[in-house]
Amino acid sequence: MPERHPNLYDRDRWRRYGYALAFAGIVLMGGGLAIDGFQRTTDQPGILWVVLGTASVGLATSFWLRQRYSYVQLLDQQLEFRVLLVSQRIDLAEIRRARVGRLGSALEKLGGGRQAIRTPSRWQDIEALILRLRQPDDGRLRRLLSRRCVFEDEVVVPVADAAGLQRGIEAALARTASHEPAVRSTSRRRGRRR
Repeated sequence: MPERHPNLYDRDRWRRYGYALAFAGIVLMGGGLAIDGFQRTTDQPGILWVVLGTASVGLATSFWLRQRYSYVQLLDQQLEFRVLLVSQRIDLAEIRRARVGRLGSALEKLGGGRQAIRTPSRWQDIEALILRLRQPDDGRLRRLLSRRCVFEDEVVVPVADAAGLQRGIEAALARTASHEPAVRSTSRRRGRRR
């Protein structure tokens, strides 16, 4: 089973908002059911609490699922990006260069020094996998990963163990290069005597 490298954007979203949303949802649903149990009125004021609590738990569940099933993994000769049930694979031959860098400095370089790409201070020193593709993205990766990860021919994704994933990509590229047959030159030297 290939190692999965979770997308740290989604993991951070779950840790920052998921627990609070789940707790608030449970409290709202419990409070709404308690109000409806104690008050025997026809307008049922607790229904609103139950609806809000259900929505809050649903949102927390979507954050949990996204952080659980949002990752990058190296397959045989492809790199797979997955978010929930949707995945996008790119061939390793499409990768010109793979490196690891700090997320803040990578986004600053891609933004050309402008403040258009803002990185929160907690993300400045996070390691990210930085891929330079041979051709610009056709929009599929950008729709999957969002515009904060895909910039024309560059992909910047903060993942767990970015250095290990980068080493795996480099090793797979080296294996591919060693298996390619050497191209023999068929040109003849002119003017050479036998």
